[in-house]
Amino acid sequence: MTCFDGLVAESTLWIVIGVSAVAALVMFWTMKFQSFRGKRYYALTFVAMIWTLLMIGLEAASRTFPCQLQWATLAWLGNGLVPVAWCFFVFAYIDNPAWLKKRWVAIVLFVVPMASFLFAATNQWHNLVYTEASFIPPGKDYIEYAHGPGFFGIIAILYTFVLTALFCLVKTFTRAKRTAWPLLTMLIVITTIPLTANAAYVGLGFTIFGLDPTAFMFTLGIFAFTWMLVTNKAMDMAFVGQSVLFNTMSEPVVMIDRHRNITLMNTAAKRSGLPHESGPVLSKIIENIENLNTSEDVAHLTIGQRVYEPRIRELESPLDPSGAALGWSITFVDITDRIAISAALEEALRQADEANKAKDEFISVVSHELRTPLTSLTGGLTLALSGRLGDVADPIRSLLNIAHRNGVRLSRLVDNILLVQKIDIDALILESKPVDLGHLLEESFEENKMFASKRGVQLALGNIMPAVITGDAFAIRQIIDNLISNAIKFSNENSVVEGTLIAMNGQVRLSIKNAGRGIPEGMESQVFGRFEQVENSGQSSTQGSGLGLHISKKLAKQMSGDISYESQLDVGTTFHVEFLLADQQAIEPAQLAG
Repeated sequence: MTCFDGLVAESTLWIVIGVSAVAALVMFWTMKFQSFRGKRYYALTFVAMIWTLLMIGLEAASRTFPCQLQWATLAWLGNGLVPVAWCFFVFAYIDNPAWLKKRWVAIVLFVVPMASFLFAATNQWHNLVYTEASFIPPGKDYIEYAHGPGFFGIIAILYTFVLTALFCLVKTFTRAKRTAWPLLTMLIVITTIPLTANAAYVGLGFTIFGLDPTAFMFTLGIFAFTWMLVTNKAMDMAFVGQSVLFNTMSEPVVMIDRHRNITLMNTAAKRSGLPHESGPVLSKIIENIENLNTSEDVAHLTIGQRVYEPRIRELESPLDPSGAALGWSITFVDITDRIAISAALEEALRQADEANKAKDEFISVVSHELRTPLTSLTGGLTLALSGRLGDVADPIRSLLNIAHRNGVRLSRLVDNILLVQKIDIDALILESKPVDLGHLLEESFEENKMFASKRGVQLALGNIMPAVITGDAFAIRQIIDNLISNAIKFSNENSVVEGTLIAMNGQVRLSIKNAGRGIPEGMESQVFGRFEQVENSGQSSTQGSGLGLHISKKLAKQMSGDISYESQLDVGTTFHVEFLLADQQAIEPAQLAG
């Protein structure tokens, strides 16, 4: 403890303590607010450096040989740790290799400085670190050390770590981008200058106030590096990532400051020739940028063979978000392919529309042309079968009956096609009169009894509530006939087709229920499709055009109604037609149709 006597009065010690305190503050601030690889090795380097500085300061403040030798010996804890921790920091900061997580790294960090210290602490027994020739010359205040072979052995081991770190830095420098060169240069300088100062101290006896200059030089270097670490973004993942994204974007991006000057543009913008080939348009955008809020307000830019859509984003000031804008970013989105695709789609739609019109005109013409000969054909067959032209032999009558039935079916198909054409072009005009829906249902059931009997199906009316709707009686009757005919076709033999009519809450629902194979889920588009029928492999062939339900759906919709269905496989299907009830008070009995 006598080595502390009188040290408080030494200015040299206070200078060293001040520098060490600054170093400690820098270390704590860096650890708390900075994020970088190798932080713990960086912290160890700081701790070792501060320890070494304090020991050197105590050595410089002491006046006796034993005390100076004691502080110099304790300094070996820091002397041994600084180069090892710095070496590992360099590797972690540059490459962060997996071997840094090995247990032997921690062992090296402990063993090397501790071995150096123990070897120096036992110098009185072997004199291999400092020989007996070490002394304080007359007229001087510090020891002139005579170094032994052990000293140079320790230095050689420590130099190995320093040179390894230097090799890593030089190798990295050769492959790094120019933006990282200043940071790498500083790391090389920090590593090289203390090494040079120590070599001058060991080989040439160079000192600062009679002390080893290595720690002082390293302290200045690490302060400078800490400042660069704070200000340089070369290893900042977020900054590097943003920079890479900015420069690798395929769309040109231009940054405009509040004075409307172009401050930055990415690689795509430079490569596209944006400032040169679209100068007038770009200048106009920049001039009126405050008034342009959406891309729709901005004219498209054509650069070479490409067309771009400018998208403007205001950059608010982080210090005053509600104040004046910091600037703007303009992203030029390449819409060349989109325009080409849109043009191709428009052309395809135009061609499809023309083809559809041509098809509809062809069907309409053919249907009209078929109508006259079919009328003559069915009329002639009807006349022949009536017997007015004379008796017809049974074989011939059978053939005429087949021809008549097919003629009627063909006439019905032509009528349906013409009806669909009228509906699709909104040319069908329907009446809007009160209609007794129950009466129409009963009529349709009565007239379809013969067709049902031929198919082995019975018709039955269930609950029929009084219901008057507003619509076209002929169109409603056609809907009902289509539903009943459809139910008969798809019913099992000896089953029942049931009709019901329920009115409630201002609406009426007409339901036709059959017992058949049912309709699979998700078949609505086919059920009500044009010229489409649901596959019915489990039943006998059902002849039809695939237009009945399509026409019924369209007619119901035109009269503010709708058709839907419920179905269960192997049980049956129920079709529902829903209309709004008419205002009964405004209807006179004489007005009722049906």
